[in-house]
Amino acid sequence: YHAGRMLGYATLGALAGAGAGLFSQVTGLRWLLALLLLGAALLMAAQAAERLGLARLHLPSPPLPAALKAPLHRLLTTPSGGRGFALGLLLSALPCGLLYAALAAAAASGSALGGALGMAAFVAGTIPGLVGVALLGKLFARTGGPALRRWGAALFALNALILGAMAARMLS
Repeated sequence: YHAGRMLGYATLGALAGAGAGLFSQVTGLRWLLALLLLGAALLMAAQAAERLGLARLHLPSPPLPAALKAPLHRLLTTPSGGRGFALGLLLSALPCGLLYAALAAAAASGSALGGALGMAAFVAGTIPGLVGVALLGKLFARTGGPALRRWGAALFALNALILGAMAARMLS
């Protein structure tokens, strides 16, 4: 499953990085890459605010096409082996606020390799959380829910600051 996610996200990152890099080189709009980083920083800050109960983040999600519902259902019922890989690959294309932020940062790298590596790092960083949620999510939510939300908010805020600083540095 995670190998499929890694391949799917790295491919999206490579496309975003190469596309943004090409666009900024052809047009001379280097500030576009900084703007993408700033957009990622704002999305991370919004995630932090939501976890603290200060705001509600509502990113539009298009409906799942009917043609994907049956194959996705089959993959979800038995997600092991090749089906797990296919599920991870398919789910990497679904809309997600964190994915938007990570893709903006990958695009800001301005290169296919930088974008792919950035998204691979994003996947690697999410694996422990996903495994933890799968194994211990209900227990942690009951015993440490508010504290975990505050820690999550702090991590999102830190990420927002780092991305914002990268955008400022890119413009200087």
